[in-house]
Amino acid sequence: MKISMLTLGCKVNQYEADEIARVLRERGHEVTAELEPADIYILSTCAVTNEAERKSRQMIAKLEKLSPNAKIIVCGCASQHDASKFTDKPNVTVVVGTGGKVWIPDLIEEKGNYVVDPAFDYEYFPEKKTREQVKQKHTRAYLKVQDGCDNYCSYCLIPYIRGRSRSRDLESVVVEAYNLAKTHHEIVLTGINLSDYGHDIDSDLGTLLSSLSTINARIRLSSIEMNIITPELIKIMTSMPNFCDHFHLSVQSACDRTLKAMNRRYTIAEFKKKVKMLRDAFPRCSITTDLIVGFPEESDEDFEETLKNVEEIGFSDMHIFPYSKRSGTVAADMKQVDPETVKQRVAKITALRNKMKQEFLEREKDMIYEFLAEQDKDGYTVGHARNYTKIYVPAGFVELNTLAMVRCGKPYLDGVLGDFVMKVEEA
Repeated sequence: MKISMLTLGCKVNQYEADEIARVLRERGHEVTAELEPADIYILSTCAVTNEAERKSRQMIAKLEKLSPNAKIIVCGCASQHDASKFTDKPNVTVVVGTGGKVWIPDLIEEKGNYVVDPAFDYEYFPEKKTREQVKQKHTRAYLKVQDGCDNYCSYCLIPYIRGRSRSRDLESVVVEAYNLAKTHHEIVLTGINLSDYGHDIDSDLGTLLSSLSTINARIRLSSIEMNIITPELIKIMTSMPNFCDHFHLSVQSACDRTLKAMNRRYTIAEFKKKVKMLRDAFPRCSITTDLIVGFPEESDEDFEETLKNVEEIGFSDMHIFPYSKRSGTVAADMKQVDPETVKQRVAKITALRNKMKQEFLEREKDMIYEFLAEQDKDGYTVGHARNYTKIYVPAGFVELNTLAMVRCGKPYLDGVLGDFVMKVEEA
């Protein structure tokens, strides 16, 4: 049976999709991640914004048109949030939420429809076990170590969808990481709130990183919170020969008044201090962030403060999101900012983002980095340095899924041009 796995949203979704695909392949199914004709589609949805949920529903219409007789299985955060938005589709035969993804390989063989009760769905954490090697299609492997969130930011539905924060046991993470390192040169540690890893199992992120320091693969962190940055953690990271010096610190706003309204529990001065600590320890690191524009009651003065502080911090890149009203959150009942004002602010801060990214890329000129070759595109082999600088090397010099030393040149598209220096094993 041919099954197409389609994944929207975050790296956690991608990791969970890879695990479903592994089980399905073991059971003899043909599994693809492409949007193409299939017998069954498994759609892993996202609910971080209204737009993300809308795209999840739109995808079902595309699938019904592409393969009118195919069964569609819907899972993930959008179906956890509101399963009823998917159950009225004729081709949709199974709807589960987040934890219920683990049941999908068994449910595929059942006849009739199945809809999970989302009230208990997220309580199940399927990763709390030692597994055999997880085979992932990607050059870079994702390793989920944590799920859920206890932060309850005033704009966010995720704690209600994914449940309370919970961690995988350290042994199972280490075993899977060693297995992934057999076929991947880079492993990305991911979770809904990665910074909270270990709080419920008498451990922490530093202990996890120390346990992975001897693995023969680069170790990269996905999004983390600034409060996790301590001198002790930095000491562990700088001692790791395989650590990637890219830090995605979600600031969300660079205005203290807005941060307080968001329930983010830090000031912008504290955030800047943590950024300085990282740059002192990792001089060539890149620091990226997420930023919400047009949060309820954000005044012109608040926005200007955010602009000033963002420029002062000098992020190498930013993911910019116009505020998305999510029913059931505290922010949904606050006074909303006029949509046209939000649009203007997004344009203004996007221009600043482009300027800062260009400045970062220009500073990379003549730096020599370890480069992971990830894909061939338009005459170039494209990949990333440890600090996540995107590099375009002329095709033919580096094989995919190998490491090479590359010298950075001038900015090109969303990265820099690179000159091949030598293979890593020759260095």
